[in-house]
Amino acid sequence: MKVSLFFDNYQPFHEDKDPGQIIFGLIENGFKADLITLEKKELLNYHPSFPLIKVAKKEELYSNNFWLKLDSDLIIFYSWLSKVYTPIVKVIKASGKKVLIKADNDGCIGYPLLTHQLKTPLLKGSFVKNVFHQIEWRLHLKSFYSKNIEQIELSDGVIIESPDALSNLNYFLAKWGRKDLIQKNYFVPNPVTPEFINCQVGKKENIVIAVGRWEDEVPKNTKLMVETLTEFLEYKKDYRAVIVGSGKKNVEKFLRGVSKEIKNRIEITGPKEHGKIKDFLLPAKIFFMPSRWESFGIAGAEALCCGCSLAGTPLEALRYLSMQGFSGTTASSFKKEAVLAALIQESIKWERNYYFPEKISEFWKAKLDRKKIAKEIREIIKGDPSTALRD
Repeated sequence: MKVSLFFDNYQPFHEDKDPGQIIFGLIENGFKADLITLEKKELLNYHPSFPLIKVAKKEELYSNNFWLKLDSDLIIFYSWLSKVYTPIVKVIKASGKKVLIKADNDGCIGYPLLTHQLKTPLLKGSFVKNVFHQIEWRLHLKSFYSKNIEQIELSDGVIIESPDALSNLNYFLAKWGRKDLIQKNYFVPNPVTPEFINCQVGKKENIVIAVGRWEDEVPKNTKLMVETLTEFLEYKKDYRAVIVGSGKKNVEKFLRGVSKEIKNRIEITGPKEHGKIKDFLLPAKIFFMPSRWESFGIAGAEALCCGCSLAGTPLEALRYLSMQGFSGTTASSFKKEAVLAALIQESIKWERNYYFPEKISEFWKAKLDRKKIAKEIREIIKGDPSTALRD
């Protein structure tokens, strides 16, 4: 069977994220697989070890001939369940191919659940768009969501990344009278790269680590991350913090006015090659993820495979990754005091020897290996997902 994965925003760094890892996992499970994306400057001189199809113009994607010429039987389609992709899904289905939607979100795609746009402070980002989303959600007319629902109806299945996200999506469908579509939806987590699956957990130190694109201040919650970490370090004198990722200047601006004693216990590394991030995760005890929204939180998943525990905001994906306290704590709200309490709670759990990092690592490696994830996708394609879930 031949599978194509469509992700229009694909860039080289996505090879280490779920799009690339799903492709590798499918190939390792005996599939022929390639990736389809739009041509962009970031892909110049990029030659992955899987076939890459670059589409010069977006208009080609709306052509029946484009999809007919592909020798693929099934398209894994990254759509975020956004209605703007429904016309393309319709064309793919008309070409006779199966479509498996990759939702890559928290399942909150409309009323009665708050979308991530509604979790954005009104004055952050585009004010006009934020106001529009507020009005649209409050009017909650079914016509606003008809194209989203049609996309699920057209598809041969929808993959979503956490159990709570699946519940959200199913609630949305039940609310709008489409209970019949619930059977199309499946929970499948995102995979991590082999270096995290194969890493060896050793001695842990009193380190909190945060990894992210900190220039994306709204979704990654950069200000709250810095303020919470500094308060935590004031309280826990025996801890230090490591902040990894791009947006170093964004982090530093929120550290202005922080005492020298606290700053001396904070290491800001800037961006690091993906393969080297595990060297920072392996000695750390706590991975801190204060995001406003995440579809899965792959950085947190990688940390768990390195034997860290997780402290984060009450997101669907982080509730899954914390596994009801087995491997972390999610805050009771997005307020700084609640997030700080979750971080302190994690440090106390380590002090009380609640955690065994090797067990955390082994548990999550078994779930997040790309071969295991690809097998679950294979069984969904075959129509028997229970086979993969029993393993």
